[in-house]
Amino acid sequence: MGRNFQPPEQADSWGEFHARLEQEAAADGSWLGLWWTAGGLLFACGLISSAYAFEDHHWWLWLVMLTSLASAGYLAMRAMDRAERLRARAGELEMLENAWTAHVESHSPMK
Repeated sequence: MGRNFQPPEQADSWGEFHARLEQEAAADGSWLGLWWTAGGLLFACGLISSAYAFEDHHWWLWLVMLTSLASAGYLAMRAMDRAERLRARAGELEMLENAWTAHVESHSPMK
């Protein structure tokens, strides 16, 4: 993933844990807009070339249509995999935060 910061799992304190959570959240969506744009353009190109391929019957338009729709499909599959990984990571971080909360509450001086 190419991070240049430590993951929240390696935090030594409650404040450091939350700082690392914020860093991870900020680093997650850096290229997301570019990928959505590329996928939308590929899909639009596929639809437009599909219309002209059916109308004009040029063989090269079929290649353009199939290539762009296959690329858009690949990007969609990657987006679904990424969403699944992010959902699993959010669950892990929630469990870790609950463990930190329990640890802080059990070792608080107010008890």
